Amino acid sequence: MAKIGVLIVCLVLVAMDVVAGILSMEAQFAKNKVITLKRLRTFECKESRRKAFKLGLASAVLLALAHVTSNLLSGCICTSSMEELERSSTNRKIWFACLISSWYVFFIITCL
Repeated sequence: MAKIGVLIVCLVLVAMDVVAGILSMEAQFAKNKVITLKRLRTFECKESRRKAFKLGLASAVLLALAHVTSNLLSGCICTSSMEELERSSTNRKIWFACLISSWYVFFIITCL
């Protein structure tokens, strides 16, 4: 039963990534439409710019949510049993060190 739950969570995270990618492509198309409308000097430009911004923002939020969720879930799996982490393979220890260092880098970049 636990493996089915993990599979469902993975599929939801992948679906979130796919939807974020589709939203980002739509935002890019809307942005290109703004550039075209600016050249034609029409008044519809402001509405297209807002649409592009909203789509881009939704894409970024969805992508960030998917990645934060996946990193937190993978970190919880590793830190749930420190004895198991100490007995784990070298590859898993390196993976865990990379996960922790990626969070350090994230916090350093956001604080600057």
